[in-house]
Amino acid sequence: MNEDITSKNVVSVHDVLRTEILVNQALIDILIAKQVITEEELVKSIQNIRREQEKLLNESSKLVSIKR
Repeated sequence: MNEDITSKNVVSVHDVLRTEILVNQALIDILIAKQVITEEELVKSIQNIRREQEKLLNESSKLVSIKR
């Protein structure tokens, strides 16, 4: 299972991110169309996740302070 890396099997970060965005958008569109979630619920969830990530980032930066 040891494959040689060639230009044929290397995917750029840009392509990976673009695919991820497309998949996420498709899933969101389906969930909203099927009324599993509302756009408002989606926005609130995104805001909550951002707050949690910022909180974790702030806490981790406090733990990794270097005194000089």
